[in-house]
Amino acid sequence: MSAGLTPYILYLIAVTVSFAVSVYTVRKVLFITTKRKIYDIPDDTRKIHGPGIPSLGGIGIFTGYMLGAAYFMYSGDWVFIIASSVLLFFTGVYDDLMNMRPSKKLLAQIIASAITIYFADIRITSLYGFAGIEELPWLISFIVTTLACAFFINVFNFIDGIDGLAGIIAVLCTALLGALFALQSNTSLAGISFSLCGATIGLLFFNFAPAKIYMGDTGSMLLGFMIFILCVLLVQHFPNAGYTPVNSLIHSARGALMIAIAILYMPVYDGIRVFVLRASKGISPLKADRTHLHYYLLDAGFTHSRAALVIVSTNILIIALAFLMQDVAPFITLLCITALTSLVLLVVYKMREQKMAK
Repeated sequence: MSAGLTPYILYLIAVTVSFAVSVYTVRKVLFITTKRKIYDIPDDTRKIHGPGIPSLGGIGIFTGYMLGAAYFMYSGDWVFIIASSVLLFFTGVYDDLMNMRPSKKLLAQIIASAITIYFADIRITSLYGFAGIEELPWLISFIVTTLACAFFINVFNFIDGIDGLAGIIAVLCTALLGALFALQSNTSLAGISFSLCGATIGLLFFNFAPAKIYMGDTGSMLLGFMIFILCVLLVQHFPNAGYTPVNSLIHSARGALMIAIAILYMPVYDGIRVFVLRASKGISPLKADRTHLHYYLLDAGFTHSRAALVIVSTNILIIALAFLMQDVAPFITLLCITALTSLVLLVVYKMREQKMAK
């Protein structure tokens, strides 16, 4: 590390650099896309915005993150994570410009996930007694982690449906992960998390309601991938021996697993619920509709900003609950988290019904 600079100064520099680069890049993307009239076309189903708003804001996240985090990527494993990030980035750019077929996009997501999980050996290795399962065989671990990563990339992409929502959730997740890694004295992972956080804040200046530019798949797939990988690393790198400041907040590797699940939970819950609803109607799980929680909130009369606030607040409550219940049996903790989220959904659904009945 640089002589004379404490880790916390380095984190501040990482956030500042990634933020500044992201803002500069998004401004340039806005200028080019507006001049060339490269806009995200409304479809009156999921894309209900005006006709003159460009996508590709994720270019700012990617550029800011890569430059801000470069100093912290001194482990050889980051070569594979960067390779996966670049693959997802260009897949997202192509999809934002040309509307890639969902099957091809899913294949790219699986390949990107597999590259990092296989070569960097970043895997879910144990469930720590959840459902009675401890250590996972290598092949099962590889398959489960790869599919879970690709799934989370998709469900995180799905929440990017209203102004600022995906960005605010990403800032919450990466800021929390950065703080936890900092308390583990893991300077590399903390710096990378904070760089991703700063780059996302840079986009939010233009993406918060009313949005001037959208994140697009260019940003949402990268964020979904990195948040998932960082959550796996939180569990994988949890200090079982010795003591670090993080042990005062997270008491065990099992507790770290539950907190990682809580960080990922909101997009996963909404994604699974929507997939089940679509399947029950004989509709493809990847077909666009308005059954996501954020669309229910809009239909209930919420603005984009207030809808995002409700979902992010619920996410914060879920994470707080996981911290409070980390020493309880994992099944009970997950049951309570699901009950809390379902209660929020039920209230929103009833409000939506009343609004639409008028």
